[in-house]
Amino acid sequence: MAVEPRKGAYLTRPSYYQYAYHQFDDLKNIGYDWRNNSIKRSVSTYLLNDPKREIIITKFQTFIAYMMDYASNIKKAFNYTVNKNYKYLN
Repeated sequence: MAVEPRKGAYLTRPSYYQYAYHQFDDLKNIGYDWRNNSIKRSVSTYLLNDPKREIIITKFQTFIAYMMDYASNIKKAFNYTVNKNYKYLN
């Protein structure tokens, strides 16, 4: 029997502390938007012109974005100077 994860507004709301702490940050070099464009920049446009292949390739985009996010979580775990909720780590 699987245990259901707890649900509720108090578990899902964003941290007000993080918002207040980073409210006035002026980040200039936050990197490239790889979550939406990594496949389109690395695959040939010939493959993207076919509608069937484009659907499959865009499905891979979500998987690759997940894997890159997971790798950045590993980077944050071993870098003690970066907060665990920091989202601009490339």
